[in-house]
Amino acid sequence: MHGAEVIAFIAFAFIGCFTPGPNVAIAAATGVNHGMRAALPQVAGVPIGFVVMMWAVGMGGMAVLQGSQHTLLLMKIAGNAYLLYLAWKLCFSSKLSNSGTIKPLSLQQAAMFQIVNPKSWMTLVAATSTYAIGHEDFYARMTWMSLGFAIPSAMSLVAWAWMGEKMRNWLQVGNRLRIFNLCMGISLALTAVWMFMM
Repeated sequence: MHGAEVIAFIAFAFIGCFTPGPNVAIAAATGVNHGMRAALPQVAGVPIGFVVMMWAVGMGGMAVLQGSQHTLLLMKIAGNAYLLYLAWKLCFSSKLSNSGTIKPLSLQQAAMFQIVNPKSWMTLVAATSTYAIGHEDFYARMTWMSLGFAIPSAMSLVAWAWMGEKMRNWLQVGNRLRIFNLCMGISLALTAVWMFMM
């Protein structure tokens, strides 16, 4: 990658990682309900899962998946069903770190969640098809893209979890936490419905 292409990719990666979606919503909710430290496994797991998935797609996984519409549909249903489950748990959580609150994702759960995360699929398919597949320097591009996604992804999750943690004290007053979790749950549910319609 050279010049303008590098700048375009970096902008794409930062926008894809920092804009709202399932990963950042879960990171913010974890920060609010459990604190920043509880979000650290997710901060590590999401980039790992995303990069592994990106290499699988780049190395031919997309051709296999495109040949099986049933597999794609099942992945879409599973991913969105999981998002709706998380949204349900969030909507009915009204106390910090209680058993009804969404539990923080482990590193493995965060990595595996990328397989069924519709936003991750849309982002990585767009990136690999635009910046890597069909180029002579495929492996160099994929290596560059791995770093180009892993770093902004971790940064965005840290930022969202940190913002969530900083809101903890303010949210403990009255019904603020209940309203916050309800709004986050509804936004996660709407994201799931929107992504399923695509």
